[in-house]
Amino acid sequence: MSEFLRTLRSFDTGSLSRDELLAEVDRQLAENVTDPVTMLAWLDEAHEYSGLPYEVREQISEKIHGCLGVTAANKSYAASSDATEFFTDGERPAPPVVMPLSARPRSFTLAERKVLKQRFQLLELLGEGGMGRIYKAIDLRRIEGGSDDVFVAVKLLTTSFHNYPRSLALLQREAMKLQRLWHPNIVRVLDCDRDGELVFMTMEYLAGRSLQQKLGSMAASKLKFEESMHILSGIAAALSCAHRNGIVHGDLKPGNVIVTDAGEVKVIDFGVAGAMRRAGGNTAPPEDGETPRLSGVTPSYASPEMLERAPSDPRDDVYALSCMAYEMLTGVHPFDRRPATDARDAGMKPVFRSPLSRAQFRALIDGLQFDRAKRTLSVEQFMQDLRAERTHGWRAGALTVLAALAALIAGYWIYRSQMDEGVTPNAPGTSFRDCESCPTMKVLAPGRFAQGSETAAVEGPQHTVVLARPFALGVQEVTRGQFAEFVDATGREMNDCASYDGAWVSRAELNWSNVGFPQSAAHPVVCVSWEDANAYAAWLSRKTGQRYRLPSASEWEYAARAGSAAEQPWADNIAGACAAANVADATAAQRYSGWDAYACSDGFIYTAPVGTFAPNAFGLNDMLGNVFEWVQDCWHDNYENAPTDGSAWVQSECGERELRGGSWFTSPQYVRAAYRNRFEAGYRSNSVGFRVARDLPK
Repeated sequence: MSEFLRTLRSFDTGSLSRDELLAEVDRQLAENVTDPVTMLAWLDEAHEYSGLPYEVREQISEKIHGCLGVTAANKSYAASSDATEFFTDGERPAPPVVMPLSARPRSFTLAERKVLKQRFQLLELLGEGGMGRIYKAIDLRRIEGGSDDVFVAVKLLTTSFHNYPRSLALLQREAMKLQRLWHPNIVRVLDCDRDGELVFMTMEYLAGRSLQQKLGSMAASKLKFEESMHILSGIAAALSCAHRNGIVHGDLKPGNVIVTDAGEVKVIDFGVAGAMRRAGGNTAPPEDGETPRLSGVTPSYASPEMLERAPSDPRDDVYALSCMAYEMLTGVHPFDRRPATDARDAGMKPVFRSPLSRAQFRALIDGLQFDRAKRTLSVEQFMQDLRAERTHGWRAGALTVLAALAALIAGYWIYRSQMDEGVTPNAPGTSFRDCESCPTMKVLAPGRFAQGSETAAVEGPQHTVVLARPFALGVQEVTRGQFAEFVDATGREMNDCASYDGAWVSRAELNWSNVGFPQSAAHPVVCVSWEDANAYAAWLSRKTGQRYRLPSASEWEYAARAGSAAEQPWADNIAGACAAANVADATAAQRYSGWDAYACSDGFIYTAPVGTFAPNAFGLNDMLGNVFEWVQDCWHDNYENAPTDGSAWVQSECGERELRGGSWFTSPQYVRAAYRNRFEAGYRSNSVGFRVARDLPK
């Protein structure tokens, strides 16, 4: 650690007084102990990590700039800086420059302007980064209206926006877009305005600390795995929502993540980063007479493409998230805080560190690829890869794994008897797809299990079911993208769907493509009836020449239990529900107060993209939670006289069909492998979807 850093740390811990700190800075500058430009970089980082008092930072900054003088324009920040850097078209994109003090945009203080637009009364400075200062403020108009919630956060942008009118217009446009983007993990942007030369944004006020401060006062400090995954899940959920709406953050870093006093995770600065990216993202030089365009990046977390001015892409946020994940789990930055372009050119590679499992390290390597084309495609995929080993390996419980092994061994002997009889095998555990857009299927071995429970009358009596032959089941729920192909091919009309907004109401305008909340092609299709799901399976059978169908209730429960007698993989760890499934949780309870919810946060109110959560011991995603799934069976009030061979229980007159698995809406006590529900075959809801099964050749 440099002498300057040790000095700042000593002040932060109370070992040095302010006067002693300033005197030591004077000495180091006089003796040229550390390059002044590097000192500026470390000063910015110290301010973001430990909340170095603004007045102290300004005094030190004045001293360093005084030493630099006008020659500073030829020097660059040290590679370790996390300050957001700005450059204009026509300049080389790297290295960025330090602006002489005389040329820096004017700083406005509380003493100069206490009320903005005669409405927002600034109270105290909360923090400062490369793009501006954030103040706690009172909205005087809310006071006049008698509101109980009068506080807002005001971000004064320190960049001289009046020199860049196009940037201001784009910032206002971005703010308007973000006003319509509601997500529990994204700080709500209220407005964007200016007061004279002051450009500012108003946002919801949060009591908490930035992730950068939480990681520790400049010292390497890793978080516990569970806490890291909670924070990363919140960040990923925010990014997923933004990406679905065509917004890339572009300046994701620990300083732009707030962890509230209540444990909520909020991502900030989508608006500012987006406007700067759109204003300066084009690599072409400006036309004659056109104002230069600005772009804001943070070298320690920006992808090579962002540093080299390529158009933004969701995979740029994947790179930044991967950097943060590595730092949170190991306590150090993967490339010693060097910009990605420098790390790439130097041939640096992330180092495997003992807190990581091999699967986690592989996930981080994929997310940190310098080449965008080789990088993990989405934040959902990154989180799925990062969770894979931890959530369904030994930590999920040795008993579950041993039970799954026992079921597979039992299945093997049944399967072996079939082979002896000349039955053509399909290797259990293998995955396949019958066409490029077909669902991925997993071959499940024959086996036996105890179906039902004694928890409720409709789940009993519990009875043994023997599945004598292997079958294939969808690894994931049928997605909206897969279902769209079926609709395009058949022209099937499917309107009228029940949605929830405090109560379940059927709405004629809702359908599978307009479900009442944001979805992408990777989300499970909802607002489909049992009849719609059966029609999809029949169409897929015609398309592939194979027999697709809905699974029987016995097949579904066999797959959901995955060799375990337990009905939930998190039975002994309630908080683990949010790592394993999209359930009614604290995230949803924020939106719908009074919900019976798990006391944990999975980051989703409504549906999550398929595969977001870890697969069960059979390699199947979302068997519990996310959306209810139709099965083939007619509804029966109990299991008296139910089939014991795994076949569907049907009859000619079937008023209601069975649903399994629970959903994003379902109370915790009902998200179980044995739980059963039912609706009419024509019922549609935005909490109901399906997955398909496929018969295998004999």
